[in-house]
Amino acid sequence: MLRIATALVAVSLISASPAGLTAQNAGPEHAPDFRAVQHIPPLYFPPKANAPFMAIAKSEWARTLPDGSTVTVQNARVVARDMEGRVFQERRTFSPVPDDGKHESRVYATEYSDPVAHTLYRCTPNPKVCNLFAYGAPLSEPMVPAGLQPDKTTYLTREDLGVGTFAGMDVQLSRETTALYAGTVGNSKTILRTVEYWYSPAIGVNVQVKRHDPRDGEQTLWLSDISLSAAAAETFKVPASYRIVDHRGPEAAQRISVEDR
Repeated sequence: MLRIATALVAVSLISASPAGLTAQNAGPEHAPDFRAVQHIPPLYFPPKANAPFMAIAKSEWARTLPDGSTVTVQNARVVARDMEGRVFQERRTFSPVPDDGKHESRVYATEYSDPVAHTLYRCTPNPKVCNLFAYGAPLSEPMVPAGLQPDKTTYLTREDLGVGTFAGMDVQLSRETTALYAGTVGNSKTILRTVEYWYSPAIGVNVQVKRHDPRDGEQTLWLSDISLSAAAAETFKVPASYRIVDHRGPEAAQRISVEDR
């Protein structure tokens, strides 16, 4: 009987040990926590007719940490526009630099905007679903007047930097500086945000944008491998294998805002 009792105690200790150790190593219980999604505004491609192009839209985002080290990520995605102003573009995640072909970012969505049919399809490859919205983006956005802004907390300065060339294209160069006065976004001191533009009148697109903001670091967005030829017609068509979910309706005519673009 003693042997049996001793054996039972040993088995109990062995059985209890992994669970006990796991609980001890896990530490205090808590609910999960997640980092905010990292996102920067991409280059905008308006539905300009008679100005087709194909290109690779590249982005590089560099931030300096408090200890002086840096974090840099990048992506490169396909964009195209046809003669009627239809636009196709990929959306890709960021990946670490250098751009050595070993860190290709993942396509998480594709977009097909059609100013003729007034439709915008936002598609995800997994699952193969396209959300359909009404589309009515203007050909151009009005320029915000320089000076003190209506909110009375920001001041915009605009500089004409002349003309130049980019990838063989004539471009207009300019710089905008926005002063965000103390208290505008919870800041204790004035923040200066600068943006430099390389704008191509021929295709109506910023072919390069450089942003500096102490809150976000350095962001550079540009076009490479630019061709002024139209892509194949199939480029601007939603794949037949995708399921369409129509979000259009008279009670909520979903027009795409500047923020969504």
